[in-house]
Amino acid sequence: MSAISPEELINDVKPWDKDSWRKFLEEYIVPIEALARTIAKQFVGDPAAEIAGEVAKRASRVLTVAKNVIGEINMEFEVPVDPIECLRMLVEKSGNMFLGVGEGGKYTLFAWTLRKVTKEYLFEALYPTLKDEEKRRRTFEILGIREDKPIFIPAVKSPLTENLTILGYPDYPSISRVEEWGGYITLSILPAQKSTFGGSLCRLVDGLVALLSRPGILSGVEPSADVVKSYLNKCPAPPTEIYAGSWHELPWRKSYTEFNELCKLRHDYAWVIQGFAIRCVDWLDSPESWREVRQETNLLSFLRWLMPSLVTGRTELLLSADGRVALTIKRTV
Repeated sequence: MSAISPEELINDVKPWDKDSWRKFLEEYIVPIEALARTIAKQFVGDPAAEIAGEVAKRASRVLTVAKNVIGEINMEFEVPVDPIECLRMLVEKSGNMFLGVGEGGKYTLFAWTLRKVTKEYLFEALYPTLKDEEKRRRTFEILGIREDKPIFIPAVKSPLTENLTILGYPDYPSISRVEEWGGYITLSILPAQKSTFGGSLCRLVDGLVALLSRPGILSGVEPSADVVKSYLNKCPAPPTEIYAGSWHELPWRKSYTEFNELCKLRHDYAWVIQGFAIRCVDWLDSPESWREVRQETNLLSFLRWLMPSLVTGRTELLLSADGRVALTIKRTV
């Protein structure tokens, strides 16, 4: 996590300002899209070309969606003629806009922290500035967050329900379908109906992690620092209050292929949600029928434990479409 405080981060980024985002896109996303697209063509058959092609596709999606909410973007960027210089420049620019790194990393970090966050944590601990209705409206409109269509709402009529409602991007992996019940639970990530700027940017971050692992010809480029490992090491650890066996491990460098639409995640411990009750079980026949409870707690405590590691991305939460089954995930290098 960057040493910058959340309030300093939001004040530097000014996420309600379209011109601020436009400058970020022109300085970072446009060059990365052009360089990655070029490398995908120059090194066909090399592992670097595959991930460069994926990064180019994800960067292009960011730019396409951004134009719909921000307006015109200057797409001019001169790609070096030398293929080796293209490789070096792509790694350099990808590292310089990674989460919390430099000026570009402030923008990716801000968008990243809003993937999945409870209203309570967002407004009280993370970005109190967004209590301002106009700034919140403009920020959410640009990024694609809808308060009227949250990621999760507890199925309880209570004053606490609003606080524990989870906001985020509908096109970043959050909602799934249960494909397998019993001693193992398999969740299949559902595709989104629409791309958002924030969700597309987060998907690009996952692609950059794979690129910065430097497969194939990219291994010849030596970055000044391992920004991915450094970031994860600074993130809050998965909370020890949550049952240790419930964490499904996800290597971050593989998430662009394994944590994506229609991907299936299988684990032997699932969480079942009933009102404010949440239980970790190792046998689940349905949301109403389970055996062998490993931990039982409540959503208020569970989500408060989870939020610091979730917003930074050290962990993830994958929910069934009805909000009654969940899988906890932790990222590894």
